[in-house]
Amino acid sequence: MLDTALFLKLFPLYALVALGLVGGRLFDIRSQDVGKILLYFLGPAVIFKGFYGARGEAMLVLPLGVFVLSTLLGLIALWLATRFWRDGRQNIAAFTAGTGNTGYFGIPACLSLIGPDSFPYVVMFAFGTVAYEVSIGFYMVARSKATVRTALLRVVSYPGLHAAWLGLLLNVYGVRLPAYAVETVDFLAGGYSTLGMMIVGLGLATVKLGRPDIGFTLFAFIFKFAVWPAIIFAFVAADRAVFGLFGATAHQVLLIQSLVPLAALTVVHATIRQVHPDAAALAVGASTVFALFFLPFGLSLAARLL
Repeated sequence: MLDTALFLKLFPLYALVALGLVGGRLFDIRSQDVGKILLYFLGPAVIFKGFYGARGEAMLVLPLGVFVLSTLLGLIALWLATRFWRDGRQNIAAFTAGTGNTGYFGIPACLSLIGPDSFPYVVMFAFGTVAYEVSIGFYMVARSKATVRTALLRVVSYPGLHAAWLGLLLNVYGVRLPAYAVETVDFLAGGYSTLGMMIVGLGLATVKLGRPDIGFTLFAFIFKFAVWPAIIFAFVAADRAVFGLFGATAHQVLLIQSLVPLAALTVVHATIRQVHPDAAALAVGASTVFALFFLPFGLSLAARLL
């Protein structure tokens, strides 16, 4: 059943996807150009802001665990996907299997359903996925149309990777940036969520409805809406019964973040590399709509079983 409060909270995201679709259909706005702005300018600002402003405990167990899980799922997905595709889709499928829209979907969902107490745990989880996206995940995408050497050079030259370690370094040593620098980063980061969701719509504008890539979408859906929730559910059950590492709020955050849609960054990478961006956009767009219904259902099921 559709959760009205959740729908109202997430409605702006869906409106941005719709605007992107209109922009692509009517005004011929190119998603590739928008993708470059996101990947090389706005995205690094978001990454730097997150690592620079993180609390100390946000860099410990939870983000490390999420990073390891993301990496393992990405590698498993790559191994499986190479049995279906050899045209670059296997790399995009592997990348998206290891992450999700934990930031601009997961954060409002957690704040709406749990409250402000959830925010530290939401940030911790998101850090784990971001660390994967800017390292192992980016390498997987870069390998779609490049040799190992070229892919590694692309990873090293990726601004998001340097934004991560620079923000972390300044955080650890307590370096305080001047107000104008922080405001500049905030200004750049503010545009990420807007363009990040609009590029999904721009990608959808290129989809040929007569030939949707059902196989790619199904592959991505299995990892995002079956594998991720199953693993997180099992961990929460084990933690409640045996380990006791986290409390109830953290458990709720973990469950919600496992139910979010595919990462919009999937479309950005597919667009930049020109690796079936229409297939990526269709999968991400469909998952964004599906998650609105699946999230309340998944949480309700978890509440009954745990």
